[in-house]
Amino acid sequence: MGSLRILLVDDEEIVHKTLAPYLRDLGHCVDNASEGSAALELIKANEYDIALVDIRMPGIDGISLLPKIEEIRKELSTVIITAHGSMDIVIQALRMGAADFLTKPVKLVELDAVLEKAVRIRSLRQTERRLRETISGIQTSQRLPYMNQRLVGESKAIKDVREQIQLAVKANCDTILISGETGTGKEVAAREIHFTGENTERPFIAVSCPALPDSLVESELFGHVKGAFTGAAMDKPGYFELADGGTLFLDEISDLSPSAQAKLLRILETRRLRRVGGSREISVNIRVVAATNCPLEKLVETQKFRKDLFYRLNVFTIKLSPLRERTEDIIPLAEYFLSIFMVGRGIQIDGFSKEAQEELLEYDFPGNVRELRNIVERAAILCRSGRIQPGHLNLPKNQSTNTYHSNRPFDEEERKRILDALEKAKWNRRQAAKDMGIPYSSLRFKISKFNIS
Repeated sequence: MGSLRILLVDDEEIVHKTLAPYLRDLGHCVDNASEGSAALELIKANEYDIALVDIRMPGIDGISLLPKIEEIRKELSTVIITAHGSMDIVIQALRMGAADFLTKPVKLVELDAVLEKAVRIRSLRQTERRLRETISGIQTSQRLPYMNQRLVGESKAIKDVREQIQLAVKANCDTILISGETGTGKEVAAREIHFTGENTERPFIAVSCPALPDSLVESELFGHVKGAFTGAAMDKPGYFELADGGTLFLDEISDLSPSAQAKLLRILETRRLRRVGGSREISVNIRVVAATNCPLEKLVETQKFRKDLFYRLNVFTIKLSPLRERTEDIIPLAEYFLSIFMVGRGIQIDGFSKEAQEELLEYDFPGNVRELRNIVERAAILCRSGRIQPGHLNLPKNQSTNTYHSNRPFDEEERKRILDALEKAKWNRRQAAKDMGIPYSSLRFKISKFNIS
């Protein structure tokens, strides 16, 4: 058995005279306290592995001591000592977070079993701590690449998103909902929220809800205790615990099962969770950023998503517009992705030809920013040097349009916006582009696309 740091809290001197020497003979380090307030001072000053606490003491009794201990050191295992026939008090203490109990007079064989359990718990916590440190190290080493995956563009839509992110961070919002089509950059926005805040060195854990196995959703998210189900060979923290102090990103949250939705709602309300098969509540301090590519309101109407969870998530919502609605960001994004690929692949390309830019601006991008990134990467591989030409892009021809013939509402709105800007600028195109906050080349393309004259 490994050596433990033990705090023995009891008002009876005989307990200290019998148990403390026995524990020291086993190689443990033991501190004594005869009442609750002295125990709290010792807990503040020292790192204990286990506290043996008598229930009945003058002043602060054992039951009252439990929440105070958890407030100071929530990871400290507390074992209560009580007289025979006090099972109601034992049950109350266990519900309040006590790890185990002993009855007076304390049997040494039972004490040994409690200590062995404490050694195992300490070992598991050390493993968990190393795992957290590993995740933190990965976060730190990967921070720069993730910061490179930022929200690029100067469209009004992207500027509005950046402003909303700043507002959310300044207001210390702990629950944020991001909506947008697939590929619009919801995870990128979530990372920008995380790295804009103060705890940028803390974990950012991204979870794809559809990728979680149906049978293990709750175990993966909330963790489990040993023996909770077949194959649960040891205690395991879930993603919520691993993200403690940082940000948990739940992508496509609408795919969570009804049971997981119910647990998630409780965690969002209390910031406390129970591992699968466990009875002890664990506090977590995290920001939860959820994302969806479909309107949750409609899922609520069809009873596929909990209404109360939707209201809890919908406190602060950020909407990401599809790329087809902010075409002025296409070329800046393409050039940004190209610069990343050139550095990563050690190649030199002189940018995009005028014809390639026109094709990019004409394309609808049903896959949004993610599709643009893939197109640029493929073009960089095919081009290798010089300027990227339309042939390198290999865009689906049936998606391109050379003249304005769309009846889509957002096209009509954009055409009207351009006309209003041109009329306001007395048809000075450069001034109109400046007023709209878009490059002059983008305005020229839009004028041609919409047959504006």
